[in-house]
Amino acid sequence: MSDLVTAHISRTALRHNITLMMAKSRGTRVCAVVKANAYGHDMPIVVRALAGLRIAFWGVATLQEAIELKQQGVREPVLIFRPLNAYEPEKNLRDQVDLMVELDARATVVSREGLNLLAAGAARRRKTACLHIKVDSGMGRNGCPAEEAVELVLQARTTPGLKVEGLYSHFASADNQDLEFARRQWGTFQSLIRILASQGVRLPIYHMANSGAIFNLPGTRLDMIRPGIALYGYGGKFIRGSSRLQPVLRIEAPVIITKWLRKGQSCGYEATFVARRKTRIGLLPIGYSDGYSRRWSNIGRVDFEGQPAPVIGRVSMDLTIIDLTDIRGADIGSQACIISNRRKDIHSVESMAHRLGTIPHEITSVLGKRIHRVLVP
Repeated sequence: MSDLVTAHISRTALRHNITLMMAKSRGTRVCAVVKANAYGHDMPIVVRALAGLRIAFWGVATLQEAIELKQQGVREPVLIFRPLNAYEPEKNLRDQVDLMVELDARATVVSREGLNLLAAGAARRRKTACLHIKVDSGMGRNGCPAEEAVELVLQARTTPGLKVEGLYSHFASADNQDLEFARRQWGTFQSLIRILASQGVRLPIYHMANSGAIFNLPGTRLDMIRPGIALYGYGGKFIRGSSRLQPVLRIEAPVIITKWLRKGQSCGYEATFVARRKTRIGLLPIGYSDGYSRRWSNIGRVDFEGQPAPVIGRVSMDLTIIDLTDIRGADIGSQACIISNRRKDIHSVESMAHRLGTIPHEITSVLGKRIHRVLVP
């Protein structure tokens, strides 16, 4: 009764996508972003699928994700995007910094406080700690203010036990139709690189290009690109050339119950669907706890080999009701395609994101643990 819902993760599509971006970047290093369980696709599966390719770095959000990567046998450096700061009890923070240094994971530092924490950990472990300094070039989120970045880099370079391996920033809108704001961010980062160069500083790795910038702003690729959502085959109508990406994910679930509703009978919470005719319904073992949003209530579509079946009633925590009345051959055990790997389908990741007014990242990253992920050719 377990693992009824299956996510098929295409090895061919993953390797195609990263090879495409490697070719576009002409030899620039690649940091494959696998945070949030590889955007919901399953981090161990993605790492296994990309084995043998020239991955220079892996990008994660947290120390725990870095630990999981190392447990997968990853030998390449792991960059932790969440900045190192004193946001936890001192004992916890000390233990985590020590573990970060021991794993040789790359910390992101945005402040003197972060530098001091990492330097103390390096001293305790008697090792050199590599770090990347993140600059806020206009996103207004985390990152060292641009006007303070030069001083922070210089301080880090003279702090015992630390090695500044990289300097980076992040685009806020490189996937938009209007790239003016992204270009202003790029100008800020370029200016910072020039100021450092004027003081004799050339760091090993400067990086800023995320998925959108890899395609839309090729001049920003610098020493390393950081493909995130594009790695999984999703771009958007304003990312030029992203149509060549191949969607990685296909999710299927079987019909587990069928029954008939008489005309006028309702189904689901709050009786939001009332049958206008004698209606044959089917139940799928997937709901909002699995990441299939409640917003699909009465508007979603699944597919039976080219036959679209509407979602009816409220999507509940564990179950979704569909209308099977017009679906030929559908019965208990029939597999419904919940998310399609064909971009133009109404239930593809990009189409679903567009219909809900969100982004592909949300559609995939919320997929729950009960969905069984498998690597397919």
